[in-house]
Amino acid sequence: MDKNVEYLLRLLKSYLYDEPVPVPEEDIDWDFVIKAAAAGEVVSLIYKKLNELPQENRPSEEVMGRLKDFSSQRGFEKIYQYNIYAQILQIAKERGIPVISFKGAVLADLYPEPFLRNSCDIDLYVDPPYLKDMEQLLVELGFVKNEEHSKECVPVYVLQNVLMIEVHCCLFEDYKGRQIDKLKGMDLTRQDKRICMEACGLEITTMGHEDHLVFLLFHLIKHISYNGCSLKTIIDIVLFINAYWEQISKENFWKKMKYLGYDAFCRTLFSVGVCYFGLTEEIFIDASYSVNIAKSTMEKLYQTGIIKASLDNAKEDRRASSIAFQSFYEEEKKDVSWLRMWLKALFPSSKDLSFRYMYARKHPSLVWVAWVHRAFHHLTVRCMHNKEGQINMAGDVKLATQKLTLLKELDLMNKD
Repeated sequence: MDKNVEYLLRLLKSYLYDEPVPVPEEDIDWDFVIKAAAAGEVVSLIYKKLNELPQENRPSEEVMGRLKDFSSQRGFEKIYQYNIYAQILQIAKERGIPVISFKGAVLADLYPEPFLRNSCDIDLYVDPPYLKDMEQLLVELGFVKNEEHSKECVPVYVLQNVLMIEVHCCLFEDYKGRQIDKLKGMDLTRQDKRICMEACGLEITTMGHEDHLVFLLFHLIKHISYNGCSLKTIIDIVLFINAYWEQISKENFWKKMKYLGYDAFCRTLFSVGVCYFGLTEEIFIDASYSVNIAKSTMEKLYQTGIIKASLDNAKEDRRASSIAFQSFYEEEKKDVSWLRMWLKALFPSSKDLSFRYMYARKHPSLVWVAWVHRAFHHLTVRCMHNKEGQINMAGDVKLATQKLTLLKELDLMNKD
């Protein structure tokens, strides 16, 4: 694996468990490390450890200054956001609106410095009969509904571009298929399984730990299959398991993973967690942890861009992931032809179009208009010799092929 990626992973582990900072044994490309950390949503975590390095081994003072400012700003923003969050929870309690908090504060509380965990929104779950009441509450507090990003089961509300709230009345948004039916059948938000706890100074209600872990894995798999995941998402799961594995029935958990067809994937993911992020081996029900599998998988995740490593190629990774996702969706476990890949690259579904074509995402019947619009835009960009705006379909198809191969190895094919 690239030495800079290796160093970033070691740096993160030293932060998570307050271990001595690893001193680079060779020259490190700090620009690459910081960009990879930003793409992985962990850049705010590394400043403290970098500051512990000897002066001659750390990034320049200018870079360190920017990292310090970014981390401080992130922390202050989170404190402000969670103050508003506390207000929402308090009013909801007074009005008898049952609210389940998931991800967000529950996960942030597991970090050494909770307010440095990166997140762009706060996720709430309310039972469908209370959805309108929660929406009214948010409007009264000054939130405005973002129609562009809202879904039928997940309206999105924004407060002055400072805080975004996603109100779920279904954990699985508008996804459909056999896996979703199985997950819904598990009833992860069932009232008698909910627990109360304190997280980030908030008194919250959340899902039971076992149910929450099942959801976190679904959430990760969704991102891996569709548009790639961040290091933060993997770290979230590692810290969650380390904190609560004694309160999770391993037998029940692995039965659920086998029922969902995710058991092979979890063994691989947990191997990565043990090898790179300090995951406890106690989560394994058998001796299936493998260092070789962990190292091979991590390298492939980075090579294919499934773990986001660069802000520069984020769009290309997103397109390639979309092509891969569409190509195996509802297909049997077999090789996908290049013709099918190219057709998906040329004619993406309405959901896989960029926000430039939001009209087609909102109204799928207009997808053909978006195809024409997209082709015209691409030709215009080429004529203007704007390399950054060009769509490299051949490169996307090649990368998508690599991602499909890895998805097969992770046993995530044909799991809609």
